Amino acid sequence: MLNLAVTTAQGDLLAAESFQAILIQNIGSALLRTNHPPCLLHAPTGSGKTFMLTRVLANVCAERDVVWLWFVPYVNLVAQTLDAIKSNANDLTPLLLNHGRNQEAESGQVLISTASAVAKAQARTKGYDADGDDDVRTIAQWVARAKARGLQIGLVVDEAHIGLDKTTEFGKFAQWLNPDYLLMATATPKDQRLNDFLASAGRTGFEAFSVSRHDVVQARLNKQYIEAVVYDLQHGLQSIADLKQTVVRQAWARNQWLKAELAKAGIPLTPLLLIQVANGEKTIEDVERELINLCKVPAAAIGKHSSDDPDPVLMAAIAADVTKEVLIFKQSAGTGFDAPRAFVLASTKAVNDPDFAMQFIGRVMRVASPIRNRFAKVDDIPPWFNTAFVYLANAEAQQGFASAVATASLVKSQLEGETTKLVERKTSSGATVYTNAPSPQLPITYDLAPVRGDLVNHVAEPSGEQTKPAAPQLDLFLDTELPELDQVIVAPINKPAAKDTVPANMAELTEHFTVQEIKAYYRRDNVRNLPEALKRERRPQFLAMSELSRKVAQELELNDKVIAMAIRASLNQLQAQELHTELTSGAQKSESVEVITDRAALAREARSKLLNLLPQTEEADVVIILQTFVERIDPALQNSLAAQNLVLNDQALKRVVRDAANWIARSEADRLAVDLHEIVSQQAQLEEAGRLPNAMLFPVALPLQASARNIYGVLPPSVEELGKLDQVLLPDAMRLLRDQEWSLAEGAYITGKFDQSLSMNSEELAFAKSLDRSDFVAWWHRNPPGDGKRYAVRVVRAEHKHFFYPDFIVCLEHDPGDEPLIRLVETKESLKDAERKARRVPLYYGKVLFLTKDDQRLKWVKDDGTMGDEVDLADLQELRDWLKLHTPVDQE
Repeated sequence: MLNLAVTTAQGDLLAAESFQAILIQNIGSALLRTNHPPCLLHAPTGSGKTFMLTRVLANVCAERDVVWLWFVPYVNLVAQTLDAIKSNANDLTPLLLNHGRNQEAESGQVLISTASAVAKAQARTKGYDADGDDDVRTIAQWVARAKARGLQIGLVVDEAHIGLDKTTEFGKFAQWLNPDYLLMATATPKDQRLNDFLASAGRTGFEAFSVSRHDVVQARLNKQYIEAVVYDLQHGLQSIADLKQTVVRQAWARNQWLKAELAKAGIPLTPLLLIQVANGEKTIEDVERELINLCKVPAAAIGKHSSDDPDPVLMAAIAADVTKEVLIFKQSAGTGFDAPRAFVLASTKAVNDPDFAMQFIGRVMRVASPIRNRFAKVDDIPPWFNTAFVYLANAEAQQGFASAVATASLVKSQLEGETTKLVERKTSSGATVYTNAPSPQLPITYDLAPVRGDLVNHVAEPSGEQTKPAAPQLDLFLDTELPELDQVIVAPINKPAAKDTVPANMAELTEHFTVQEIKAYYRRDNVRNLPEALKRERRPQFLAMSELSRKVAQELELNDKVIAMAIRASLNQLQAQELHTELTSGAQKSESVEVITDRAALAREARSKLLNLLPQTEEADVVIILQTFVERIDPALQNSLAAQNLVLNDQALKRVVRDAANWIARSEADRLAVDLHEIVSQQAQLEEAGRLPNAMLFPVALPLQASARNIYGVLPPSVEELGKLDQVLLPDAMRLLRDQEWSLAEGAYITGKFDQSLSMNSEELAFAKSLDRSDFVAWWHRNPPGDGKRYAVRVVRAEHKHFFYPDFIVCLEHDPGDEPLIRLVETKESLKDAERKARRVPLYYGKVLFLTKDDQRLKWVKDDGTMGDEVDLADLQELRDWLKLHTPVDQE
C-alpha cells in the first residue's frame, strides 16, 4: 500500500527563482482574466513544476473562491504532491481525494488523486455518481455541493499529455467536470493532442507558458550535463560476461570518485548511487550481493526499497540518510521521490520502455544544496559536479544488431526529450556514450578497487592514466588481467572546431555562430526611418515635490460624502452594529453604536500610504499634503460643529481637524496617486533607448517564418519553438542566445535573444501577418515588455508608477508618398487596462492604438474603454486612417 501518512510538511519551504516568479505571476494573471483560458506549463524535470503550480493556485484563491482537483499520472506522486503543497502554501488545504470529497468544500482546498482513480468507464456511464453510500460522497455529489456553496472548480493535470486525450477515460472525465479553471503541466508536451482534447471539450485552445532547461540550469536547479553510457554485446564488448555486473561496478566506481572529489573540494556531501532494477523476486538481492562481493560495499551503506508498491516516504528517508551510499529500487518506484545528492544512476533493466527516461532521469538531474551553496553561478561549478551520469545495461540489444540500433536510437531520443540535445560518442571498448558535454570531461572507467570512507587508498584522477587496483577483483574483461581504461574517443568531425578565443572581427563572429549551429537574423538596413535606437520616455529626474504635493492635494476632488465621513471619524461618530443574543431563548437584537477611532493607527496608515505615492515622496511632502487637507476641510468641520452645538478648545479642534485630514489621506490615497502620476507624466522626458540588436540569434535547426516587414525579416518564434531549444543546442551554444555586445574590430556589435517576451498569441500573429501584407507599412517591430531588454520602447503612464510597453512599433505612411512615421499599437486582454493606459498621449509617438481580442478576433478599443468593431485584417486602411487622424506633431 502507498504510505500516505503525511500530516505535516516534510519538504523544504522554497523561495521562487526569478523565472519561477515570472511564470507564477503570468499564469495566475491569465487564469484570473475574465475568460480564464486553459493554461499549459511546459517545464523540464527538476524545474520546480509542482512548486510553481502550487503558488499559482494560492494566488488565484487569494482573488477567487476556488476548490481544486489535482491529478497525477502515478500513484507514488500523490504523497509527493501533497507534501509539496503543505510545504509551500499555508493558504491551501491539500487532501487526498478519497478523504476530501467527504468534507465540506472550502475555497483553497486541493483534492489530490491519480488520474486512473476517476478514469473509469463504469463511473462515466453513471455520471460519476455511483460509488457513494451513507458515509462516502460521490465525485458528482461533491462537485454539486461545492457549486451550491458558490465555489468555482479548478482542475490541475500533471503530465497532461498522458491523460488529456479526447479518447481517454480521464479526458472524458475532464470534459464532464467542465472546470472553471484548467491548469495543465508537462515536461514532454504533445500540443496537438492537447488541442484536440480542448476542441472536443468546447475550449478554444490554451495559453502556453514555458521555461527552458537553460533557465533551470542557470538557476542551478538542474545539472548542466548528462553522460549516458550504454553497454551491449553488439557494440564491441563481446568479452563482457555480465553486462549488469559491469554497469554496477562502473557506476560504483564513478560514485566513489565523486565522493573523493567532493571531499577534496571541502563540500560536505556524500553522493548517493541509485540502482534501478526490474520488478520481480530476487532482483534487489542480486544487485546487493554484487555490490557486497564485487565492489566490497558494506551492507550498512546499502539502502533498499524491495516492495513492488512504491513508498515515496521511505524512498525519501533513505535518500536523505547520509550513511547510505547506494539506494536500490525497483522499476515501479522509479518516480515520485527526490534524491538531490544523487549524481550517478545505474539501470540494470531493459531500456526499451517508451517512457524509460521519464521514469528515472529526474532522480539524478537535481543539484544538491551544498553544491548550490558553494557555487554562486552555474559556470563556477566544476563539470564533474554538474553532470548526471547514467549507466545502462542494454540487454535487449543482444537480440541482434538491428534491435541494438533501434534501442540505441530510442535511448538517445528519450534522453533528449527529458534533458537536452545529445551527441553520440564511443568509449575505447565500444560502449556508446550520449552526452551534451562540449568535450569528454572524465574517463568512463576508473580503478575498480574497493573504495569507501576512510579506507580510500587511491582514487583515479580524471587524467586517463591507468592505475592498478588496490585489491583483487572479478575479471570482467576476459582478454586482460585488468580492465582497460574505457575512455571516450573523440571522433573527427567535418566542420571547423569552435575557437576558445573571443571573436575579434565580424568574420570570426560569423564563423563562431556557424560552428555552434546558430543562425543570425540581421537587422534590415534597406528600410526607411529605422533608427539605430528607438525613442522612449522617462520620468523627470528632478521633481519639485513640494509644489506637486500641494497642487495634487489642493486639486483632488472631495465630494460631500467623503468630507462628512472624515468629520464623523474625527469626532468618534462612525456607526457599527452591535448584536445581542439572549442565550436562554436565543432571541437576538441589534443596535447602532458609535465606534471610537484609533487616532494613532489612523495616522500611521495615512502616513504610510502617502509615503508610497511616488518613490521621491518624503516626510516633508506628507506634511504638505496633510496641511493642505486641513485647510480644505476646516470650514466644513466648523459648520458641522456648529450644527451639533459642539464647542472645542483650540487644542481639541487642532486634533480633530488633523484626524479628518488623516482620514481623507487614508481613504483617497489611490486617487491621490493617480492624480500625482498624471501630473508627473505631463513632464515626461524623451531619451534614446538602448541600441537595437544588429542581429537576433536562433538555432539553424529551428528556422523561423519569414516576414516581409519585420525589422529582422522573420516572425518571432512561438512558445512551442522556444521550448525546443534544449533539444537542438548544446550548452555552449545556448550561452550565445542572450543579449550581449561584442567588441569587434569593426566596432561594437549587439546580438539579441528571442525569448518568450517576444512570442505572439494567435491574434497578435494574425495582426503581424496583416502588417506584412500592407504596402503602406515601412517596417514593424515586436516590442519586449519590461526593462529586461535595454532597447525596449516605454511610455510614462498617467495613472500608475509602472511604465507602459506597447506590443508593436509600426512605421507607416499616413498618406501615399509621405515620410513614414513611427507609431505604437497595443493588444490588450483587459478593456479597463486599455482605458487607463490611453489616458495619456505620448507627444513623440502620438495617440496609441489599442486593440483587444474577442473570441479569436481583434476589435478596436474605444476611448471610453468599450469594445468597438472588428478589425479587418484583410485591409488595414481603416487602421491607417485612425492613425492619420492622430498624427504626432513631434515627428513631423
